[in-house]
Amino acid sequence: MTQLPLFPLNAVLFPRTPLPLHIFEERYRLLVARCIEEKLPFGVVYHRGEKMEQIGCSATIERVLKTYDDGRMDIVTVGQQRFSIESLDTSQPYLQALVRFLDEVDDTSESTAGGLMDVAVDAVLRYSYYAEIEVDRDSLRDLSIRDLSFLIAGIDELGLETKQLLLEIDGPSRRLQKSVEALGIVTEQLVALLTLRKTIGDDVDINTLKN
Repeated sequence: MTQLPLFPLNAVLFPRTPLPLHIFEERYRLLVARCIEEKLPFGVVYHRGEKMEQIGCSATIERVLKTYDDGRMDIVTVGQQRFSIESLDTSQPYLQALVRFLDEVDDTSESTAGGLMDVAVDAVLRYSYYAEIEVDRDSLRDLSIRDLSFLIAGIDELGLETKQLLLEIDGPSRRLQKSVEALGIVTEQLVALLTLRKTIGDDVDINTLKN
């Protein structure tokens, strides 16, 4: 068990995924200052309304981009390891938790690994085509199943509820499969929006339609 300072956010963080933050509340200034001074990670947990999820991801502070005269700061953090909250500690101005770090369950067989990667890479390339972003196929192929699953799961368009469900999956192959399924739905929505734009005119802002 490990004690982590907690940063509840309206966000879901995955291992190896960057997360820029603007720190303005006094309690989180204290949290960040402590983590910088003691070189500690902190925990990011998806929080909405009155509900805070039990499964989160630890983060380390990679860079302080800017500090403001009034104490605010802009930082870049990177996700490290999934965890489960075992108990909460409210003795500090910010929330802390006793957490259990979660190991990945090896659910990948040699017979299915190659085919699964092919399907996942094709899904990302199809999504990137319709989203009009550039993705390098070879870079995707160089990733492990675990890292590719986190990469896809972290795509913003999947939505926070879906991302939280994907974060909670222990097996990288199953996570990758579910991530590809979710990405497929998003891609089909993009295809429909593009078709609509062609029908009613090129002046339509796809991002506005998605919102």
